[in-house]
Amino acid sequence: MEQPTGLDKYDWRGCEAVQFNPRKLGGRATVLDTRMDADGIINHYLGGMDVDEIHDHFRVDKNAIRAIVEFFEAKRMKISA
Repeated sequence: MEQPTGLDKYDWRGCEAVQFNPRKLGGRATVLDTRMDADGIINHYLGGMDVDEIHDHFRVDKNAIRAIVEFFEAKRMKISA
């Protein structure tokens, strides 16, 4: 796994559903085996889309979407605690 570039809004280090590849979106966190950025998944989730809607719109693996959302929520809960 490559190192994160610091261009992501959220810290995705440790999330098994993302990758950091300098040839994909300049090294930003992307969903494994895609060019969809992890921040984008969360932006749509926070905008009201659920896992099924994100999957239907972007055709990204549902398990990966769930893992990203769960990782994000766990970190958010940890910060607010």
